[in-house]
Amino acid sequence: MRPVRGVSLRTDERLEYQAGSAYPHGTDAFFRRWVACTIAGEAAGFTVAAALAATQDLSHMPEFAILLGVGALEGALLGRGQAMAMSRLQLPIAILRLWPVATSVAAVLAWSIGLIPGSLHRMGWSSWSSWLLAALLVLVLLASIPTAQFMLLRTALPTAGRWVRFNAVAWMLGLSWTFAPPALVTPDTPVVSEIGVYAIAGVLMATTVAIITGLCWLSWLKRGNVRTAILDAPD
Repeated sequence: MRPVRGVSLRTDERLEYQAGSAYPHGTDAFFRRWVACTIAGEAAGFTVAAALAATQDLSHMPEFAILLGVGALEGALLGRGQAMAMSRLQLPIAILRLWPVATSVAAVLAWSIGLIPGSLHRMGWSSWSSWLLAALLVLVLLASIPTAQFMLLRTALPTAGRWVRFNAVAWMLGLSWTFAPPALVTPDTPVVSEIGVYAIAGVLMATTVAIITGLCWLSWLKRGNVRTAILDAPD
């Protein structure tokens, strides 16, 4: 694998495992950076979506297109944040450049699936076929972002399939936080409070996703599938 551009590596001893630790030097710093960047990117994107929904009368606007645009922005911010964290790993520069784009495109797909129930509110859900369709859509939604990112990681990591599994669990648990705000927000809730409630849910969702996906990186670092890029200390 090629080292990250702009990061110089010292001798192999800089990449040796820390004494008494199962992880290479720099792993703890990378994990903290991954969690922080993922939370910042996803929470920012989700808050923008919440602010739009709370302040705009989407019933008189092309709602579907606008929300898909918000989804693209959310995915781009999430991808950008994660790419910033991944710059501390020895990965091809092409992965870092394409990561925000792939994540943004996949987020649009996820949002389009998430908006289907609202668009088909008259559809009956009493038949087994309707529930089967709903289950398939949920699976596609959960797999959309990790699959797009997997297509990039597979060019550098032989065990990239693990990324899809970790992400599926992460997003399934993370999205559960988004079911709380509708129960807490009422028609007379102030706009600022409404945005705040959704922002908190976004942070909780982002934190859940960040920690679980970070565990995937830890498993790769422990096995040596990927290595941290250690900056040279000043002489």
